[in-house]
Amino acid sequence: MVKPAGEKGAPPVSVRGRRLLGENRVWNVYLDHIVGESGAAIEDYLVVEPKGLGATGIGGVAILPIWEGDIVLLKAYRHPVRLYTWELARGFLDPGEEPAAAALREMEEETGLTCAPADIRPLGYVLPESSTIAGKEAVFVALKCRPGGAVDTSEPGLGNRHRFSPQDVKRMLARYEIEDATAVVTLYRYFALGDEPAR
Repeated sequence: MVKPAGEKGAPPVSVRGRRLLGENRVWNVYLDHIVGESGAAIEDYLVVEPKGLGATGIGGVAILPIWEGDIVLLKAYRHPVRLYTWELARGFLDPGEEPAAAALREMEEETGLTCAPADIRPLGYVLPESSTIAGKEAVFVALKCRPGGAVDTSEPGLGNRHRFSPQDVKRMLARYEIEDATAVVTLYRYFALGDEPAR
């Protein structure tokens, strides 16, 4: 019997071993030896896990800034795919940091925009790559952004902010110009829920 997505219970895969393949400041990279219910095994299943992953399973955050009715996206160059992409401000949680606070901090660092905590709304969670990344992203929209923050330019490839009307962003989505999965999901959720997503 196939279990519905999100159902809890004993997993149909057991981990027989794990070895650390590599790490950096924010990620651990493992090779797991896993065995399924049928006995089929994979001895080198790749798992990439954020170091700040907590009991909630949240490994990172992303936030969609709204500035005077416009949508703000970042144009970033991503080395692994060797492409420029349209993205949201995003990042990892600092130790003990709440997801909403982390999202506001990342937005300021990457776009220079600020927002009152009362004007941020959750848009749920996204699994960026559920077959490899051990963690989910908490996604938010910031409804009344304004300039005033200091941009951190130290991340290679992270580009400048760009303002678009909602109609322009809908056209970009329809033409498949926005390919980053978290950005696509967050934008569609924002458009579906309107300016007052659930608190």
